[in-house]
Amino acid sequence: MKKLIIKWIVFALVIMATCYLPGIKVENFAFAMLIAACLTLINVFIKPIIKLLALPINLFTFGLFNLVINFGILYGISYLIPQYALDNPLSAFYASLIIAISYSILKKI
Repeated sequence: MKKLIIKWIVFALVIMATCYLPGIKVENFAFAMLIAACLTLINVFIKPIIKLLALPINLFTFGLFNLVINFGILYGISYLIPQYALDNPLSAFYASLIIAISYSILKKI
């Protein structure tokens, strides 16, 4: 349980770190914790279904379509939580890349 809470806090810190990219805003750390929880739930329950449906496109693009899926999930979270604003699509793409890499590292720990 302690390990889970530590991962959650570190993931929220990564989300707060992406706020330094232009066009990305999170009101405070509590909302970063909420975003981290939502992203984790979506990555566990919904993302495998999306990846299965996008398997032909993923095979054709050698897995690069996963970046588009992550980008879409991040934009969906920004509509779900209004305190998380994504104004610049390029910064949102970089944020989704940073979050995906950090999520995969945190998953291994």
